[in-house]
Amino acid sequence: MARRLNGHLKKTEIKKLKQELLAIEERIINKQLSKKVKFSFSEKSDNKDDVDSANNNILISNDLRFSNRERLYLKKVKNALLRVETDEFGMCTDCGSEINFVRLQARPTSELCISCKEESERDENNRGRVSKSLGKTVQLV
Repeated sequence: MARRLNGHLKKTEIKKLKQELLAIEERIINKQLSKKVKFSFSEKSDNKDDVDSANNNILISNDLRFSNRERLYLKKVKNALLRVETDEFGMCTDCGSEINFVRLQARPTSELCISCKEESERDENNRGRVSKSLGKTVQLV
């Protein structure tokens, strides 16, 4: 399907959304860098009891999960910035319809219009969801 250019968005709207995407990108990158420094300087103690070790393992597991989520979101942000440069930003990747400015303000990484997103969510609910971080199908209740 031929993609239409994002002519429905004003240049000022695109500029505002691009600035927001760049700010998100910078925030995530800075957060990742600070976490690397934090982990490299983290205190290692061999005389922790089992409860402290278990708690520490839970905290590390959560940090890793959140870092993975941030990496996935950073990838979406970078893809959105690429779509801005190719004039495909604001266009649904499924049907080619316009994604309205209000939706893009709320979620600047949106690739789907509301109709396609709702359809996608209905499909996920009917067949289970594939976890991006675990690579497994998760049945929603």
